[in-house]
Amino acid sequence: MQIFIDESGAFAGFHEGSISVVGALSIPDAAMKTILKKYAKLRANLPLDKGEVKGRLLNERQIDKIVMLLARNEALFEVTALDLGMHTEKEVQAYKLKHGEEMLAKVPNFDETVRPKVEEASKLILKLPTNLYLQALVTFEVLHRLIGHMTAFFSQRKPYELASFAWNVDGKDPAKVTAWEEWWAYYAQGALATMSKRRPSPRLPESFFADYSFYDQFCGAHSDGEKGTDLKILLSDIRFSSQSEPGLEFVDILTNAVRRMLTGNLQKEGWKNIHRLMIHRQDETYISFILFGEDKEITRRASYARRVHEGFVNGGRLMMTRRNKEIASQDIAFSQRTKGIN
Repeated sequence: MQIFIDESGAFAGFHEGSISVVGALSIPDAAMKTILKKYAKLRANLPLDKGEVKGRLLNERQIDKIVMLLARNEALFEVTALDLGMHTEKEVQAYKLKHGEEMLAKVPNFDETVRPKVEEASKLILKLPTNLYLQALVTFEVLHRLIGHMTAFFSQRKPYELASFAWNVDGKDPAKVTAWEEWWAYYAQGALATMSKRRPSPRLPESFFADYSFYDQFCGAHSDGEKGTDLKILLSDIRFSSQSEPGLEFVDILTNAVRRMLTGNLQKEGWKNIHRLMIHRQDETYISFILFGEDKEITRRASYARRVHEGFVNGGRLMMTRRNKEIASQDIAFSQRTKGIN
């Protein structure tokens, strides 16, 4: 499986319209050859910036063609947004300070072999510029959702796609991996492990038609004895690239399109089919929002709320196959654990 990650927006400026998003796109290895062949024909007619396709330069029709190409080949897309117009700088700084101090307090609990690196990573939280810290938080949220949805989806359809994962991240510096990227790659392991414990992704029971045998190589026992995904193994193949690559162009196009939709700068023709790449949720929108305040309904009153409701609450990919859905309807306990996902 190939996963591509990119962001759109500066993660700065506490004012109306200051919206940033991170997107993650997974493409099955078996579909990549077909996608690249068809994309080569489309790409010949797309505008370029220094030899690279950029989502901000594409019109609605061009975006939709890319979306439908990916949708026809079982690609999955997850996106999380942060609207800084709904927050204050004081509020975010307080959250960042609390997060960093809490992590430093936990350092003594780690094995002494990794304690120095954990302490260094925790201290960096306090030193990071606010924009990079926020980008990291949004990225971790995207990856947590993608991992859960991707494994459940393909375990029922093409389990062999779960045998390997190549993580490709849009790089910031063409010449090197930046200090932030090194921190991001390391800290993501612990951050995602914590998120998985707080919000575990349901694993389909043995009574369902699902095959996790290819994915089990990424599982192990946690410190509390519970078995789960070993993020160190799962995220072992991470690369940062600033080169022109089709996969990174795809995720740039999708992520930028969502941000343009939220800011009101993209007409419906450009975003009307993006939901086809996303897993359907019954009780929430397909676009996740990071919120620091207590008002969790604030996005329902935003200027983009109508567009989100119109395009990102129905018509997504069904998580479970028809026969597994029939089994789930008879399994009350499982239905309760997976409430909100079909």
